Amino acid sequence: MSKEHTPYVEEVRLIIEQIYKRSTHSYVEYYVDVPSMAENRLALLYLFLKEQGMTKERSVILCTATGLVQLGLDIHEYVKNDYERTLAAERNRQLTVLAGDYYSARYYSLLAEASEIQAIQVLSGAVQSVNEAKMKLYLAGKDGKLPTDEEYWDLRNTIDTGLYVAVVEAYADSDEKRRFWTNLMKETAKVESVIGEWEQLKWQEQVPFGFARFLLQKPGTTLTQVMSGIEQKALEMIGLCEQMVRTLHPVETRNMLVTMTARYSHRINRLKRVIEEM
Repeated sequence: MSKEHTPYVEEVRLIIEQIYKRSTHSYVEYYVDVPSMAENRLALLYLFLKEQGMTKERSVILCTATGLVQLGLDIHEYVKNDYERTLAAERNRQLTVLAGDYYSARYYSLLAEASEIQAIQVLSGAVQSVNEAKMKLYLAGKDGKLPTDEEYWDLRNTIDTGLYVAVVEAYADSDEKRRFWTNLMKETAKVESVIGEWEQLKWQEQVPFGFARFLLQKPGTTLTQVMSGIEQKALEMIGLCEQMVRTLHPVETRNMLVTMTARYSHRINRLKRVIEEM
């Protein structure tokens, strides 16, 4: 994250370090790939909690707990339904499941020690909603019953932002702030998802599991149309995020979010330049 304009950057970095410190286990790291952290979502959550007047110490605890749960959910994504019938493959599958459960246990312990009972209830309910959305999206793809674009993003947003949105809904002190931060969480997550898929399509020349694959399953759709559609969608969502951020107060928070959305635009412009030069 950029170090420009805000003192929050260092605080968010320390939160991320705390999450990895609490989740580090040599046996897990040896056998299982640990997912990368959703840094921007954690930054947004931290900014939201501070804006609500929550102390730094309590904000750090809630963000750390949310990050641990997210790691657990993300690592469960690596569990394959079909795998090689070998001892090594079976061990990897079992350890991946256990690693996700381990991270979830760490969040519960952290919140229990801090007597954050409400947060335990909020996050446990969000986990259920996230898992239900994962199942609905999986079954829709498996059965060939594709949802509409809007239905797809509703499910995808629940999967990607369900934990953070649940915290926002529980701790926002007004409906206006609840709507703003919920929408910002969802729109920035869409931007990250779409840009990531676009980069994967171009650099790795493979169709990622996500919106690109969803679009390609529509009859008569070509890869060129998908890449064009993803670029258009990314630019549309960045514009929406920028518009939302301009209305935000205080200025310090707005400046940090402007830096974040500018980074999205930079990734898109860099990718477009490379494409034009090829």
